[in-house]
Amino acid sequence: MEQMRELLRLGKKKWDWKRTIKIVMLLAFLVGVVVANVIGREQMAGAGVLNDYFIEKYKYAGINKENLFCYILEERMPMIIVLLLLSFSSFGAVIGVLNLGWVGFSVGFMLAAAMAKYGGRGILLVVGGMFPQYIIYILVYMGYCGLAFFMGKGMHQAASMNSLCKEQIRTYGMALIIGIALMLLFVTGIFLESYLNPIFLKKIVKFF
Repeated sequence: MEQMRELLRLGKKKWDWKRTIKIVMLLAFLVGVVVANVIGREQMAGAGVLNDYFIEKYKYAGINKENLFCYILEERMPMIIVLLLLSFSSFGAVIGVLNLGWVGFSVGFMLAAAMAKYGGRGILLVVGGMFPQYIIYILVYMGYCGLAFFMGKGMHQAASMNSLCKEQIRTYGMALIIGIALMLLFVTGIFLESYLNPIFLKKIVKFF
């Protein structure tokens, strides 16, 4: 009876993490747009792909895709490993949501900055710089949020109901497999960013 009451209590307080992600990303995106407009065009001129010098060099530069892959892998993998480890902690879901919020803020900021500097062409430039890898990156980030939520809920229920150690080990094992699969998917995104994205971006920068 006590276990049933605990399950009912958990069900009433169930956190809709998918809805939370959508709200946080939307709000962060809007904040990014506002911040970009407050800072002003001149201050944003050198941001990332909006840098005129970068665009001019990118048009004619040869790209060693293997070296680019290794560089991006070295830059991005530590963060994804940290997300995997935090998925097994009590605050992993919060960190995951905040990370997605940062992505939403960055996209909003860059789009607003690009629109202010180049007009409609600027949106094409920013989208070209993120396609197709960011589709995979965002899916992976959301996957780690879901994994962290699953782990947090599973550990809480196991502790409340005094579950057997075997069940806890099974939960950790399944979560670890999912986490590694998400990491491999993330590496696929890095591969696309290194080998496919430069093809799109080089075609786009010809208009600038």
